[in-house]
Amino acid sequence: MKRTIFSLITMLLLYGVSALAQISVEGYSLVYSSETPERAGLLLTLSDAELANCTGDFTSAENMERHWGYCEKESSDWNKRMGTTAEEHAQVHKFQNGHLRLLAKSTNGSANGFLTGGIRMRGGYKYGIYEVKAKCMPHASNFPAIWMMPITNEEWPICGEIDMMEMVGSSSAVWSTVHVAARYSESQGGHPVGKSYGYTGSMGTSEGYHIYSLYWDKVSLIFYCDGRQVFRYNKDTTLDLDKYPDYESYQFPYNKEFYMILNQAVGKDSGWGNETPDPSFTYEMDVEYVRIWQAPET
Repeated sequence: MKRTIFSLITMLLLYGVSALAQISVEGYSLVYSSETPERAGLLLTLSDAELANCTGDFTSAENMERHWGYCEKESSDWNKRMGTTAEEHAQVHKFQNGHLRLLAKSTNGSANGFLTGGIRMRGGYKYGIYEVKAKCMPHASNFPAIWMMPITNEEWPICGEIDMMEMVGSSSAVWSTVHVAARYSESQGGHPVGKSYGYTGSMGTSEGYHIYSLYWDKVSLIFYCDGRQVFRYNKDTTLDLDKYPDYESYQFPYNKEFYMILNQAVGKDSGWGNETPDPSFTYEMDVEYVRIWQAPET
């Protein structure tokens, strides 16, 4: 009995701090967790149905691939260094004690030989509360991100983008951003003009784990870090939809399913952080869990 009590106290010391940093999920049900049912059950009060949604995805590559896929190598700054083979994926995707460790490292000792890790959910969700507990390592050229894209194949940025967390370079600042169509132009026939319209808030974070949360409903996206609101984006209810019937979908394109992306990139070549990756440093984002909660009517 004493050993059991000691074990429980140890678990509370290890994980109890996270509970203080979470936003309220009252009235919501857990529909996805990367944790095992045993681990989630120690930290949360869950029904049998909720425990059944605890997947243990981050306990192994095989388990992860049930609900996530590897980000493909493409030409964008964040994914142009992704691996293409199982051997390359194994170098930058590590699974340890139920955590996912995403790495970025040089494979040949030069800044031109970097390999980066990233995964994306195979399915999407609409509305709800999203939580990711993660730890990042600020360093020159660091660029980890927790973000979401729509499952529909639409032109960016009209489709919308939700960036729950980004860090850039050696800074410990956390950025939360949305991307939508820039504006509506009468002179161009009512089409969106420009490439993106980013609303951004930031806060500094200390070393160690932090909980990055998103509250998403029909009229707003609210971003949190350790339970503290850092940014809010609202649907504009004053739009003249008779004049511009498509304006609503451009200004708030968040009425459809989005999937989550977790990635550790380096060397953003434009915009933020024009820095060369450090080949002597292994970049890492450690993800302890991903949780998704939804209301019954969602």
